[in-house]
Parts: sequence; C-alpha cells; structure tokens
Amino acid sequence: MIPDVQLHLRQHAGVSLFLLVVLYHYVAVNNPKKQDRERRSLSQGPRT
Repeated sequence: MIPDVQLHLRQHAGVSLFLLVVLYHYVAVNNPKKQDRERRSLSQGPRT
C-alpha cells in the first residue's frame, strides 16, 4: 500500500504538471510577438 505522504506528493506533482501545461498553452496562444508575425504575413498576401 502507498503511504499517505507519497499519495500527497504525487497528487501535488500531477496538479503542478497540469498547471504548467495550461500555462504553456496560454502563453503560446497569447504570444504578442508570434501574433505580430502572423498579422504581417497575412497582410502581405499569398506568396507566389
């Protein structure tokens, strides 16, 4: 059987990892530098 302390630590490690993944995706979506690059490429039109 797993002791309560190990379960507690594993739970917090899992929650921390989940929050890091959520934070990473939030930053990736709301990156102003990347959005600026995409806007410039879209405003230039298709490349031929």
